[in-house]
Amino acid sequence: MILKIDMHVHTWYSDSSGSVSEVLEEAQRKGLDGLAITDHKTIRGAMEALRRQDKLIIIPGQEVKTKQCEILALGIRKRIEDNLPILVALKKIHAQRGLAIVPHPTIPFFGGLKEKDLRGLPIDGIEVFSAITPLPGYFLKKNLRLARKLGLPIVAGSDSHSAETVGDAYTMIRCENRDIHEILRAVKLGRTSIGGGPSKLSFKLKAMRDTIPHIIYTLFKGQKED
Repeated sequence: MILKIDMHVHTWYSDSSGSVSEVLEEAQRKGLDGLAITDHKTIRGAMEALRRQDKLIIIPGQEVKTKQCEILALGIRKRIEDNLPILVALKKIHAQRGLAIVPHPTIPFFGGLKEKDLRGLPIDGIEVFSAITPLPGYFLKKNLRLARKLGLPIVAGSDSHSAETVGDAYTMIRCENRDIHEILRAVKLGRTSIGGGPSKLSFKLKAMRDTIPHIIYTLFKGQKED
């Protein structure tokens, strides 16, 4: 079977305007088989989604901010603290039988690590397409090249920060059943392709506006370290 799963979704437990109920409703409306809830700093949204779900596959996760970059931790059930060295964070993800996926890897101010740095890390995949990415075609090509060079599986997601954008982009996973561990295994084996497309410009602009503080912090931090 081929499952359509949005692998990067936020809720109002972190920086989205969408409640868990709204996110789940939109996922069903768009015909998804499931989604990964990947809030910042918390897994409360993922746990609520697991309690509420009936038809949808819910992959519990978290977008973890390490000292070097952000990582999507997929399939975890315990929160991972922020600002750990990346190797420590990856070890904690894998200890929970989770997957570590690099989101938005080549976008300025958000990638964090270059190709040479990623080569030595036990990473399980690359997010090659995000629905809110500016210049989506350009960055898709860059991310696909990076994934090929590193020999890593590819995933896609909406990086939704409002319920309306859930499922705009998603990952198609060739899998024998709907078990979460089998789905994550299929991702790690590279049985994936990308689907969907960019979110509407209004949602992209809102996401960019909301991330300006992050960009300013990144620039300031870089100057401070220099």
